[in-house]
Amino acid sequence: MNTNNAVNSITKGIGQFNAEASVVVDDASPLFDISAYPEDQHELLIECNRRIEEANSKYRIARYKEDIFAKGLKAGMYFCTFDRNENLLSFEFNDETRQMLGYDGIEDLPNEFDSWVKTLVPQERDDIVKLFWDSIRIHRDLPDITHATYRMQKKDGSIIWVTGAGRFIRRPDDGSLEIYMGCYRDITAHKALKEHVKIIEALGSIFNFSLYIDVSDMSYHMISTNEYVEKVPKDPDAFKFLKANVASSVAESFHQSLYDWLDKDNILTAINEHESTTMEFYSESAHRWFNGVFMIGDRNEDGSISHIVYGCVDTTDAKLQNLEQQKIISEFESEIYIDSLSKVRNRKFLDDKLIFKPCKAVVMGDIDLFKEVNDTAGHQSGDEAIAKVANILEHSVRKDDVVVRYGGDEFMMVFFDITKQDLENKLLQLKEALKDVTIDNNPEIRITMSFGGAFGTELVGNLIKTADKALYESKKVRNTYTVIEI
Repeated sequence: MNTNNAVNSITKGIGQFNAEASVVVDDASPLFDISAYPEDQHELLIECNRRIEEANSKYRIARYKEDIFAKGLKAGMYFCTFDRNENLLSFEFNDETRQMLGYDGIEDLPNEFDSWVKTLVPQERDDIVKLFWDSIRIHRDLPDITHATYRMQKKDGSIIWVTGAGRFIRRPDDGSLEIYMGCYRDITAHKALKEHVKIIEALGSIFNFSLYIDVSDMSYHMISTNEYVEKVPKDPDAFKFLKANVASSVAESFHQSLYDWLDKDNILTAINEHESTTMEFYSESAHRWFNGVFMIGDRNEDGSISHIVYGCVDTTDAKLQNLEQQKIISEFESEIYIDSLSKVRNRKFLDDKLIFKPCKAVVMGDIDLFKEVNDTAGHQSGDEAIAKVANILEHSVRKDDVVVRYGGDEFMMVFFDITKQDLENKLLQLKEALKDVTIDNNPEIRITMSFGGAFGTELVGNLIKTADKALYESKKVRNTYTVIEI
């Protein structure tokens, strides 16, 4: 990177640096001119100059710290020193920086350059570190003081925004970088406030009608409005105003549920627990569907809610589109996921939708001596037996549970919430219900089934093998069930 590109990168990059007038330190102790002394004294003079330079450095650090503090940037600070070849010699935090970042003393956040690096947000770390070293490399082309705003990561993982000034302190004799000092101020709250204002302003374009409500006295600021709201008298109490809107424009069948919902204590409890609470209603005035939404607007320093936001979103188009989509999905699933003979879910549904879902039990079952049914009464009677068995199984499970035609005369039942005792009772009831199955034109044929169940909280796919094992045991006897608990 050449100098111009680097300056351009720093000026327009992460830090957004700009210049500021610098304090001048011109009363440091001068160094000895070694050439003016005999050669046998040079070694002593070099040591004297080293100590003078060290003292001058400490003096300049103190003066520059004083200058930075005078500008009000007192929250946090770091400084690093460099040798005459501009290699980093030391790096140091002050206690305010450690406190700001949630660290407890020097052992928790040592005075090391890597300590600063780890406080940077990981996604931005490489860019900011590169910016630091680029600025060191071309410091002579930069102003004495630069400013930057960026994010830092506290010990607990939370992110804060900081703004600060960095100061290049150059040696008077050759202009080499001697000290680089930085100071921080936590501006997270200020950033959050600015973002909060942006969010509130944005609500006006999202919500058809919205209020910003002070929960201490229920006063409010209207963020956005519409022609129907404008016709309603403006009560100073937000909830009374909202109830008046309900009476004025909402379909009567929704009145009571909305009046019950518009309760300050209930709303605060709901949004404290869930961040928001919603209620759907139909506006007779607008002939449109809406979702009313309450959400947190702002909190007090103690964490309690100081403001809430109410808004209503026009959901008519989405509602109609969703109904159409549901119809299409329903028709699609009927076509590809329903077994045409048994009218229950098919194996594709198991593979696509069910196999990786957690459940409480999987039951495998098949019709006893089904081959004999086909051989003696014909395949049409066999199909009739499968359809009638599937109907009994489907009506024996709850709405959330699933019956699948696994293949041939074998069925699977998946139970998402059932106890072992209830499962065994269910299988016993199925045995009894199957006694009533008769085959048209072949009343002498009786249908029985064997069941094998796997009980235990697991993925559906993980229980199938155990259920098959249980079914194998039942088939040795027929017309019975076996349950294996995982």
